[in-house]
Formats: sequence, C-alpha cells, structure tokens
Amino acid sequence: MTQATQDLKFDVSLYACEDGDCLKIEFSGEQKAVMFLSPTQARAFASELIQTVYRAEVKNSLQKKQLAATPASKVESAADRYGAHPHAA
Repeated sequence: MTQATQDLKFDVSLYACEDGDCLKIEFSGEQKAVMFLSPTQARAFASELIQTVYRAEVKNSLQKKQLAATPASKVESAADRYGAHPHAA
C-alpha cells in the first residue's frame, strides 16, 4: 500500500523475517526512514495510531462546536443602552 501527501509518502509491504512475514514501512520525503515491525509490533502501532487519531478528531470536533456556539460580540446602540424612551424633565 502506498499513501502520499504533498510532503510525505509512505509504502507498507511485507518482508520475510525469522518469525515469518513482517512489515516494512518506508517513509520518503524530506526525511527518509524505514521501520521494520513484527506482526505484534505492527498491531500495537496500528492500535495506538487509531486511538490517537480518534482523540485528535474528538478534540477538533469539540473545539469547532465551541467556536460555533460562541455568540458574536454584541454591538449595543445608544437606544439599547440608555433606553429608547424620552425622559421626563
């Protein structure tokens, strides 16, 4: 599987290791890196990644709701502030 964005590209593939097939994740872009993971490590990594993404999505959603619920600043007119009725002298 290959995934790409503007600055980052990564490729996930299988490779043979002592325990059978393992995962190889290659990152390319400005900073290149390669990760070799056993199936157990890959599962833990994927689980942690999914949980972290979920927390980020919930946090972003709550922040958007809070911004949408915040009323715009009120501009009061002189009539609202001091009353529209003439004062008896």
